[in-house]
Amino acid sequence: MTDESKLEDDDLDDDDLNEDEAQLAQHERTAAARALLDRPAPPAIGDLAALCVRFVERAVGVRLDYTAETLPLLDHYLRHARATLAPHVAGEVPAEESREVVIQSAGAYLGEVIRRRHPAWWRLAADGREHRLELHEAWVVVRPMAFVADAIRTDLEAQGTSLDGLDLDADDRPAVEARLAELPEVELDEFVAPSTRLEVIDIAVDAIRARYLADDGAAPALEPEDYAQVRR
Repeated sequence: MTDESKLEDDDLDDDDLNEDEAQLAQHERTAAARALLDRPAPPAIGDLAALCVRFVERAVGVRLDYTAETLPLLDHYLRHARATLAPHVAGEVPAEESREVVIQSAGAYLGEVIRRRHPAWWRLAADGREHRLELHEAWVVVRPMAFVADAIRTDLEAQGTSLDGLDLDADDRPAVEARLAELPEVELDEFVAPSTRLEVIDIAVDAIRARYLADDGAAPALEPEDYAQVRR
């Protein structure tokens, strides 16, 4: 290897390394996990997510593409929605109805970003706010509509912990909480942002899988029946 080529190798940035790591993780996944990543969204979720894509494109002029890198745009859109949905304007769609559309459409989009990053399936409910994701590679229930509802609340001081919107196995929770406790504190506005919520999910899944590998030497591969005890 020449010095010049060595310098070029040394110039690889973190994004290149992260991309390589992501590709490696994809190759190591089981066929079942890869199939879940490739599965299309349920029609109801797909329609809601597409609605969010249109809303955000109209608001900021950029089309979302279901990657994690687009979540800061969703963060920005929801900050604006928080401000505009707070008052009721006579003659317009009632604020509560508009808020529900934002919660369900943005929640569906956020959920699809999560599902394309972490193998999972949707569990649909009669109440659109209760649609949830159940992960294949760690026992985690994600409620993306709850994340969005928090993000557009005007009483930010009333927010809960960073595990709100997630259901974890009781045995896994201490490991996840310990990992999250290592992170620096953030402002409330950042705390409730979808991009931050995705980081929390990434950390939770990593902590759970690390615990399984340390204890059993094998990471979990869950199926829908493993979530039978989730009633909500």
